[in-house]
Amino acid sequence: MYERKIKGKREFVFKSKKEFKKHFPNELLEKDWRTARNGSYVLTDDKQVVKILSRKELKNKKNSYYVRTLLGLRKTNSKQTLDGKPKKNIYSFSSDKTSEEIVRGRKIPTNKETLFARYVANGEDVVQSYLKVFKTNNESIAKQQSTVLLKQERIISMISKENVESLDKIGINRDYLFEKTKDVIENLEGKDSDKLRAIELLMKIKDMFPKEEKREALTVFQGFSREELKKLKKADEIKQIAHAENVLEETNE
Repeated sequence: MYERKIKGKREFVFKSKKEFKKHFPNELLEKDWRTARNGSYVLTDDKQVVKILSRKELKNKKNSYYVRTLLGLRKTNSKQTLDGKPKKNIYSFSSDKTSEEIVRGRKIPTNKETLFARYVANGEDVVQSYLKVFKTNNESIAKQQSTVLLKQERIISMISKENVESLDKIGINRDYLFEKTKDVIENLEGKDSDKLRAIELLMKIKDMFPKEEKREALTVFQGFSREELKKLKKADEIKQIAHAENVLEETNE
């Protein structure tokens, strides 16, 4: 017997009718999975027993249905058979990879991922950005999936690009930031701690630290609003760069 939790509820694949009846002696077993009701237990083509977790009509195809079970998706109006081993991904006809495996393996961002990165780069809350773009009301899933997305190189690159474009629009370019950081270092009346942070920031950008730390330095502006970015044009606000990077490092420890 195979067991898996779906939406917090235990579901099963029984090896035989006998094993099924041992656990559910009074439960009705339907023999034709193609016409079985939603939520009913059915006998598969290889004599296993599973539950029809959902039965829905195919999009753009009237009177054509599919069923979802722990053995995967099957179209009822086709020559497909309901048999085999349990699937990792029971929500896709084409792949048995989990949604997280698909996200991690993707090289080119989708339109939704691009929009998600844009919202995050503009200072919106990460979870709220995910809820808005991917049309879900489940905050737990949004938190989990947005965390996975933010670890992907394609998403990090898009956020960094959006941040650079935002800074350019308000006159904060690469030379400007380097010059202001240099001013912090050379300020005779400045604090040693501020100077040290400014030096560390430049060292990371110059590849004098591991790549992971450099990537953190380059994405230091993630989550800043446009109003906060404008403040960086003031010389006395340059310390915020060092401070923001410090917060990022402490959070990741």
